[in-house]
Amino acid sequence: MNQETFEDILSTNIERIHYHIHKLNIYDATGEFFAEGQVALWQAYLTYDQEKSSFSTYANWKIRNALVDYLRKQGRSQEKEELYLRKVVVEETYVMEDSLVDDDLWIQVKSLLSDNQWKWVQYFIIRDYSIEQIAALEEVSKDAVKNWGRHARNKLKANLTLEL
Repeated sequence: MNQETFEDILSTNIERIHYHIHKLNIYDATGEFFAEGQVALWQAYLTYDQEKSSFSTYANWKIRNALVDYLRKQGRSQEKEELYLRKVVVEETYVMEDSLVDDDLWIQVKSLLSDNQWKWVQYFIIRDYSIEQIAALEEVSKDAVKNWGRHARNKLKANLTLEL
């Protein structure tokens, strides 16, 4: 290059970074993708070879690939978090079921319900999870979770006689 400083390159290529963020449909509220684009521009600035292509073509390639790589990395970390949360919920369920076994009411409730209806009772009533959280944990639609609850309530109303 013609001895331009990186600050000059950055000031003339800010729109280029924003373009790629927009083109990849990335919502960048925290600015982390923009920062990733700046790092990619810096790497393009350091490794650019005039004989191979124009700087704009090379910068586009570096920025887009860096953003796609960062998206993939975030996706993998989000998957790991979800797996961890599912594992924690399953472990909590075993602990909770152990503590609930002694209570005659919960034994009676569990015996009346299907597995999914019992999941609804555990998550929605006992743990106070939202419908959305339950649907995400069980990998079903929100309507399916609402259906579990509707059927569980109907069964419990019809079969339980609570003495107060």
